Amino acid sequence: MDRYAAIWTRTATGPLKMGDLVVTERETRFSYTEEFLDSKNPSGLSLLSSPKLYARNPIVFQTRQSFPLHPRLMQYIPGHGRGNIQRRLYTKILEKRANPAAPGFETDWEILLLAGRNGIGHLDIFRDDRAALEWYERPPREAIGNTERSTFWQSIRDDISQDILEMDAEKIAQLLGPTPSAGGMIPKLLVAIPDQQNWNGEFASAGMRELKGQAYRDVILKIEPVEYNGVVALESLCLDVHRELGFSVPKHWVASVDGMQLLAIERFDRDATGVPLPMESLYSVFATGDRQFNGNEDTDLEAVGTRLEKLSTVVNLDHRKARREIFQRFCLAFCTGNGDMHLENLSFLGGPDKVNLAPVYDPSPMRAWPQHNIRSAIPINFEGKNLAENFIRVGTAFGLSRKASAEMLQETLDATASFMARVMELPNVPSTRKQLLVDILTKERGDLQ
Repeated sequence: MDRYAAIWTRTATGPLKMGDLVVTERETRFSYTEEFLDSKNPSGLSLLSSPKLYARNPIVFQTRQSFPLHPRLMQYIPGHGRGNIQRRLYTKILEKRANPAAPGFETDWEILLLAGRNGIGHLDIFRDDRAALEWYERPPREAIGNTERSTFWQSIRDDISQDILEMDAEKIAQLLGPTPSAGGMIPKLLVAIPDQQNWNGEFASAGMRELKGQAYRDVILKIEPVEYNGVVALESLCLDVHRELGFSVPKHWVASVDGMQLLAIERFDRDATGVPLPMESLYSVFATGDRQFNGNEDTDLEAVGTRLEKLSTVVNLDHRKARREIFQRFCLAFCTGNGDMHLENLSFLGGPDKVNLAPVYDPSPMRAWPQHNIRSAIPINFEGKNLAENFIRVGTAFGLSRKASAEMLQETLDATASFMARVMELPNVPSTRKQLLVDILTKERGDLQ
């Protein structure tokens, strides 16, 4: 069965239809509209599917394992993980239909049409143009009152911890707006919060710019689940460490609401006026450009450097700067216990005319949990007993000399010398988690010396 959708985007002058989408069992086919081509907007469906490259020719992506849709569109479907609140909400809504969608891709497709706007990046996906125009005319949902907000957080807490949902799924969906949450193991919401130094848990639907004279800003809101008790404090610390070392890091807030620890991180895929900016993970870009790519295991860390250099031949990317920074991020991730820096935790920000690495996000030291105690989510061959030599080899694959690689590793070790002591001082992290992380880092740092 063929499926159809319309893809729009928001620009400084208002909503603009980008193109029409047709999905079959064999391929995704997308065509830009004449209006979008006439606008000279350089940022289209994805970094490697730009209007400059394709113009009036259709973009055809052949279906393959793991990708029943174009990879960029796959990232707008809420993930299947237990912590993905949107998937659970919209699955409940679909179950109430007279003819519920069949499990599998049919359900994914219907969720995409229900929730595929205002997500990460600049694409908005609709069933048709009429649905698009109706949505753009609808104002963002205002912030809710204290009583309703408390009930909301209580129901979310119960849903996460006990697999029940006391509030009506459609009511929560209305509060949050039709927005796909980001993936990962930690439950996330895309909302707007008051632009204040301190945050008390108040929020509005994503896209709210101002309410009763108070400025709002869009954030990714992370909710700490019971099984990852302490992750909010640890991630907040790691964001601070990255900022201290000169990385581009979004502003963030920590709050406690109804016994839940919350971390709000400012969205950087929006400009100062709220217009969406193109943002796409390395995972999506590699999958678009390489027919043999089906997952993280289909590349390794050293090959990432080569892929970035090749990418710079078709988009305006300073690959030398990008490769150096990714290697530096990897060194810092290793020195802080973040073995979860995978290809969906690294993204490009901007269109093909000028693209850079997105700011740092998801730097949590997940090695504090035994089930996540791995050195690197992106495959790397740790050969022999000399761990430092492995890092130097990776550095050379990212365009650095052996001397520069060794110096960057040592600089990172020196700059994070106090990290373990800072971890042990965190009051909202269980002592077992802190001690495990410190023990792992003590051994790894010793092996790097």
